[in-house]
Amino acid sequence: MPDAFDIGSALADMRQRVAAVTSSLGYKREGSIPEEMTFREWCEDLGRRGLKVDRKPFTLDDRPALKPIYDAIPTTREEAAGRVLVIQKATQLGLTVWEVLADIFMAKKWGPVNIGMFLPDQATAGFKSEHRFMPIVRSAPEIHRELVHREDLDGKSRRVGEGNILTRQLGTSLLMFLWTTGKVSTESRPMDVVSLDEVQGMTMEQIDKVRARTGDSPIQFTLLLSTANMPDLDINAWYQLGSQEVWHTRCPHCRALSDLSDPAGIFPDRSIAFNTGSISGAPPEDYVWCCPVCSGWIEDPQMGEYVMNNPTADPKIRSWLLPRTISPRMTPRDMITAWGRAKTGDQRKSFYNRTLARPYIDADQLPVTLAHCEACVTEGMSIGLKWETSGRDCVMGIDQMGSFNVVIIKRRLPDGRQAVVHVEAMFNDAPFDRCGDLMNQFGVSVCVVEQLPNVNDARRFANKFRGRVFLAGYADLRDDMMQWGDALTSSDRRTAEEDRSRYTVSLNQYKAMQTALFRVRDKFCLFPDPGLLEQEVIEDGKTRRIPIVREWLFTHLTKTALVVEDTSLSARPDKPRDARRWRSRVIKIGIDPHFSYANMLCDVAWARNYGTGSFIMPETKDELATDMAKRVEQNMPGLPKHIVAMIDQTPPGTCGRCSAFDRAKGAWCSMRDLIVQPSDPGCTIYDPAETD
Repeated sequence: MPDAFDIGSALADMRQRVAAVTSSLGYKREGSIPEEMTFREWCEDLGRRGLKVDRKPFTLDDRPALKPIYDAIPTTREEAAGRVLVIQKATQLGLTVWEVLADIFMAKKWGPVNIGMFLPDQATAGFKSEHRFMPIVRSAPEIHRELVHREDLDGKSRRVGEGNILTRQLGTSLLMFLWTTGKVSTESRPMDVVSLDEVQGMTMEQIDKVRARTGDSPIQFTLLLSTANMPDLDINAWYQLGSQEVWHTRCPHCRALSDLSDPAGIFPDRSIAFNTGSISGAPPEDYVWCCPVCSGWIEDPQMGEYVMNNPTADPKIRSWLLPRTISPRMTPRDMITAWGRAKTGDQRKSFYNRTLARPYIDADQLPVTLAHCEACVTEGMSIGLKWETSGRDCVMGIDQMGSFNVVIIKRRLPDGRQAVVHVEAMFNDAPFDRCGDLMNQFGVSVCVVEQLPNVNDARRFANKFRGRVFLAGYADLRDDMMQWGDALTSSDRRTAEEDRSRYTVSLNQYKAMQTALFRVRDKFCLFPDPGLLEQEVIEDGKTRRIPIVREWLFTHLTKTALVVEDTSLSARPDKPRDARRWRSRVIKIGIDPHFSYANMLCDVAWARNYGTGSFIMPETKDELATDMAKRVEQNMPGLPKHIVAMIDQTPPGTCGRCSAFDRAKGAWCSMRDLIVQPSDPGCTIYDPAETD
């Protein structure tokens, strides 16, 4: 008699056979990547089975310099725990493909995991999902099937579609396409892996918020990649924290390793040469790569290895610099031609960032250097300036950060210039108490303090010195540098008397900072001997005594950049200036320059104290540059040069002397499409008129 039919066993057997067949066809389920298979092995296997990138077969055969980057992706969850990989790269090297494939690999092999794929804004997040991620997935049937099918609890598979453009589920893992500028996109989403692309468009605070999403995960793995931007910011700040591995090409003749893209003495003079027949084996009458050591011809700059420049870095942070010299499509002729076109500051920055993979900031964007600060010291000491402990009719600026305030106090010299008489940093729970003592010690007439972040304490301080302390905020003031608001607002009326202040000032941060920094640059703001003012400060949790002016104040002034950016949709350095949209910004280079802001606020107080709503210190040159200045000198001989310059309404360096100043439109800047006054200080795109 035949055995009874067991339907349960039959179904189980059928599932096993279906799984075996689908696996042989390439329809692998989540977790089916062999435990020992590395990321590069998986990618190369996909390439052999038809994976396409930009409608072309995927291969690393022509990009050997990228293989170590593929090998750096951890194979297991345990290997990835707490690791950070940083790529500071040039453009068009295929690293976005690397990142997308790495996220898919981790979603499949480490699932269930939540992966956040971050970009600077929502538009680029959606574009990446639809036009970068999905074409790759659709070219790999086994991955696409896993994306569009779900298996129910009873084992049945059902088609669910490709998912939302910003949320894709791959097996049991979730891939979220998010952006750092959203109010909630960096919050309330627990993640195991975060992958940040185009980091150059993110602030350090945004990066920290994103990484905080992995705080409860046992994996906590981070990828950061981007073209470079400015020194010590975004991707470059993270690159410096890591191992700093830079691609070096090996010379086939002398075997020396060299970074052909290094602008510090190698590129372009020693790494590219025009062969007139003297370079053996190289194509004649053309530009060729050459060895900086022996000058021999280098046929393929992708033959070499990565050299670590920071071996003492945290071993969990690996960072790489990838220039376009490793691209098989970048010829030395293309490289040297692009370098020759980089004439302006914008073009030079673009070349450094997008081709050399290096950060860059134009000298014109950093108005104050250490040499400027030292010149102000030399001038101040020459007229006998000393640090003071008391005074009268002084002005003060305060930059506040909760339990940390920094203060600068100035007084007016007989010739109209500024003398810095006291500088101090305060580290305690009630720093405004000390600020109140300084108000009385120096007889401060006007003080300006930032309203944020400690609003309540700032308002109480302002009310304690009613009419002498103004709370500063920032606004988009098109025509003015500052606007004073002494009248009560409806918001003030709803606030308790002891917690409100009717004395406020709204600032155009760029214009105010520009003028304050220019005063240091032009020796209008003078200092006593900086070595004679020492103070105990708390840094990294440790207390130490430092000359605070030289170590902190001067450093902060030199780490404050004034940048005018093109924000048009097609922001290209070679685009005509009159077809570009400009945005002016104050950029903090590497640190938070508190003393730069205290100095700016002190100059705002200076403007209030001496009865002007805008302030400008023209350049004080040895020669009288304008006809008006010469007439003033003839009629009133002996006046100091900077006083003569103040009388001149449009000295060199002001908007009225710029080629973009359009008097026909009524004081209009044709470059930036905004109203300016002839006496406004020239911006970083200042272009002197021919008569200047």
